Amino acid sequence: MTRAQRRHDTRRIKARFYRKQRFHECWTTNPRNAGLFANHGKVCSCWLCGNPRKLGYLTLQEQRADLACDE
Repeated sequence: MTRAQRRHDTRRIKARFYRKQRFHECWTTNPRNAGLFANHGKVCSCWLCGNPRKLGYLTLQEQRADLACDE
């Protein structure tokens, strides 16, 4: 991948972040968060973005497995 392509992709993903952030109050629009989002797609670890196990819940896959075992 060329440097120009990487730069293009980074700009494109940051623009996507700024469009998406309007719907998520936990994200603030600053360049640092846009860069974090561009690198790995997550900005925070709130209950919407983070791992549900940290809050004591099961993941969706684990919930489905439990339901399949009960039937």
